[in-house]
Amino acid sequence: MPFELVPVEASVHDQSGEYIGELLVWTDKGATLAALEYAWTTDEMPGSLPPVDQVVVTAR
Repeated sequence: MPFELVPVEASVHDQSGEYIGELLVWTDKGATLAALEYAWTTDEMPGSLPPVDQVVVTAR
């Protein structure tokens, strides 16, 4: 079953405003959430999803 990437940019920033990754939202044919992917750029894998106040979402 093909998944589609939701056309939004959800960049993640640390408390100082530095870009540290992004969230990717995947759906099953645009209707059902299929996956939420956290791609990070830090040396260590995050232990949890980022707090909402550290995510900046914009439509593509």
